[in-house]
Amino acid sequence: MRIINKKDLIYQDVLGRLLSRQYKFGEKVSVKDISNETGVSRQPIMTALNNLQERGFVHITAQVGCEVVDPAVSEVADFYRMFSATEGLIASLAAERHTPDELLRLKEINEQIIALGHNSAQLSERYRQLNADFHRHLQRMARSEILSTRQMSNFELSDFFIVQTCGFHIHLDAATDEHTMIIEAIRNRDIQAAYKAAEEHIASVSRDVVTFMQHSS
Repeated sequence: MRIINKKDLIYQDVLGRLLSRQYKFGEKVSVKDISNETGVSRQPIMTALNNLQERGFVHITAQVGCEVVDPAVSEVADFYRMFSATEGLIASLAAERHTPDELLRLKEINEQIIALGHNSAQLSERYRQLNADFHRHLQRMARSEILSTRQMSNFELSDFFIVQTCGFHIHLDAATDEHTMIIEAIRNRDIQAAYKAAEEHIASVSRDVVTFMQHSS
């Protein structure tokens, strides 16, 4: 059983702030404020912030401090090109390696997303959670632990970009249709179609994010 230590807790705390837009692009992240709010000393906080820097969320400057990244549109577009290609590979592996029960579970998760509707006050957060469940399950179907671990980090960064820009609600209807196309390709064990459907799914998210950034700049 994995023991959760202070560094893990602080990492999740700050990540939660980033994913709920408490910290916005370019804003400073105060180690002192986090310490005062959480009662955790400086060292575990700095370790957590260094981990977040490695994953692309923040930038630390020695003797200056820490701030949330403020990426150029081209950087975000490049990230999504990599992200979409990796998701295509994962879906193609899932098409090859899945079991019928796993496919059924994938469909059930997508049906839960469809059932969300548009009236819930917590719609965006619930969609984010279910969407993460969908893609985590897809990764399990691919049976490639190394690939899956790296892709989940990409999903966290993508969620951060979405929260900071267009929001989750804008892609809700399209996402369930795109998920259905992925499911059908996997059901048919069509490796190429699964790759293409998953790649296009992430690419469509990229278009929403990048378009928002372009219009906001």
